[in-house]
Amino acid sequence: MTAYGVQVTRDGNQWLADVPELDGASTYASNLTALDRYVREVIVLAADLPDSAMPDLELDWSYNLSDQLVEQANALRAERAALAAREQELERATRDLATKLTTVRGFSVRDTGPLLGISHQRVSQITPAAERTGTPTAAAAKAPRKARKEK
Repeated sequence: MTAYGVQVTRDGNQWLADVPELDGASTYASNLTALDRYVREVIVLAADLPDSAMPDLELDWSYNLSDQLVEQANALRAERAALAAREQELERATRDLATKLTTVRGFSVRDTGPLLGISHQRVSQITPAAERTGTPTAAAAKAPRKARKEK
């Protein structure tokens, strides 16, 4: 989906938004929550998109207020976005390595957890159970069962 840049300014008590990629795509609101909703409506109308596309629109907000605190908020928001992207990368790398440790090396989930700095329960959640070779259940499935003696 296309990301739309949204330039926000302030006029008195109103927030003004402009979407430069779309001719005439401008709106205003008294608060930022309402502005988000109105911007999505304007984009759907201007880009001739179905109403169902509204919640999934990717918006890149730019607040141009010449205010030091707002500039700090802009920097913090960008830092949060970068951190979220890095977190997704870490989750993928953790899942991939946990799967390799339990399948290729045959480590148990209890040994894999501390190696990765996560709990063994988390290892169980992120790795496919059928592929784990070092788990007690996998070992039990491969070994023949011994009959119990009845008293």
